[in-house]
Amino acid sequence: MSISSILNIAKTAMTSTQTLLQVTSNNIANVNTDGYTRQEAVLSENPSTRMQNCVLGNGVSVKDIIRHYDKYLEKAIADKNSDLEGQKTLQSYFERIEALLEEDNSNLSSNINDFFNGWQELSADPTSVSARTTVVAAGENLSRGIQNIYGELRELQSELDGTIESEVNNVNKILSAIADLNQQIFNSEGANADGAADLLDKRTEMFKKLSGEINVQFVEDKYGRLNVLTGNSGNILVDGNKSWNLRTIDDATTGFKRIAWEDESGNLADMTDRIEGGKLKALVDMRDEYIGDGFLNDVDELAKSIITETNAFHKTGYNLNGTTGISFFSGITEDYAEKIDVNDQIKDDVGNIAATSSTLNPTDNDIALSIAALVNEKVTINGSQSTFTDYVSAMENNIGAASKNAKMLSEYQQNTMDTMVSQRESVSGVSIDEEMTNLLKFQRAYQAAAKLYSVADELFQAILNTVS
Repeated sequence: MSISSILNIAKTAMTSTQTLLQVTSNNIANVNTDGYTRQEAVLSENPSTRMQNCVLGNGVSVKDIIRHYDKYLEKAIADKNSDLEGQKTLQSYFERIEALLEEDNSNLSSNINDFFNGWQELSADPTSVSARTTVVAAGENLSRGIQNIYGELRELQSELDGTIESEVNNVNKILSAIADLNQQIFNSEGANADGAADLLDKRTEMFKKLSGEINVQFVEDKYGRLNVLTGNSGNILVDGNKSWNLRTIDDATTGFKRIAWEDESGNLADMTDRIEGGKLKALVDMRDEYIGDGFLNDVDELAKSIITETNAFHKTGYNLNGTTGISFFSGITEDYAEKIDVNDQIKDDVGNIAATSSTLNPTDNDIALSIAALVNEKVTINGSQSTFTDYVSAMENNIGAASKNAKMLSEYQQNTMDTMVSQRESVSGVSIDEEMTNLLKFQRAYQAAAKLYSVADELFQAILNTVS
């Protein structure tokens, strides 16, 4: 072997070891970077030189830099993230509704009891202006309480509607970013996409964020580009370097936003009911199902029953002015919780409160007693028989149970996600202890390769001295 061969081997050793040190340093630097995938430089022995009686080596070179990446595990994490983000979204809104409806805040049961207790007090002295004023005040308090609950639920619906539009815009930004990264990866490495490690890591993080918004599936082509489709409907969201947007469209019936997929020609296909998982699914379900068809309807049915049952008795009674047929609550036929209020005729003149069914004796109290007794009687509310306070209690228990269940499911999804992330860390994560060990090993290797230069130099000097 010639001295030049020793110098060449020393050069390849030092160059390769520099790469090993650089990759290790990069791993250490990104130990806390979200989505970073550990890299490893793979060395390969250079082709040997065949001599007359032997084969001599020619040093080493870096064959490749690989990412420790498990795409099936990353897909499982993305799917789990869709479930987790959806459940966390439900939990946060259930907790807000629970706080809104709990008795300490709503005073709904208290207002109902106060209202019917007012009628009980009126029955003791049907001609008392003070007792009549108390009944009106209690009726107004009950009406305002129901209106406030209904109004806050409607405001929450509107907030959800605005959040849906915001999240759709966020989805479109993520889709555009994935398409852009696809192009950068293709331009950078083509079919050898593993070489664009930083771009691949960024795209993986983007896909994870996307899965948190909406359930999606992906197919990776031979160039390493990620093609993304919606989880259930199969609408294309990303194809190579192109992305398709989601849009919000107005629902003329509800006044809320629906979610549509837009094709290349600008045609819109409503996909709201086919969304599976993620924040968008949770937001739509909370707005339309849990609040719209659930809690709002429950409050509306309560208001309807209170109005119907109270007015049914009150209209048959006679007031201090000798007239009958007046409703205590305003006679409305829809939007009961939103519009419930004491009749203006009652507000203007408490003498219009009917406490008796007798036209001759205004001091009778049978109507007042009948209305007061409603507090303990089972009446028809939302198609079932229940007392008003039992119905309110059941409504509060239902939201409490839903909130508790959402919290338990959220914790379960989080625990499962933590397990998957731990598995990912064992494959793709950076171990400081391991990297520090490698750092020392590669440092020694670099020093040894540098020593080869010294040896070759000494040999060369010896030859020069011999010749001279």
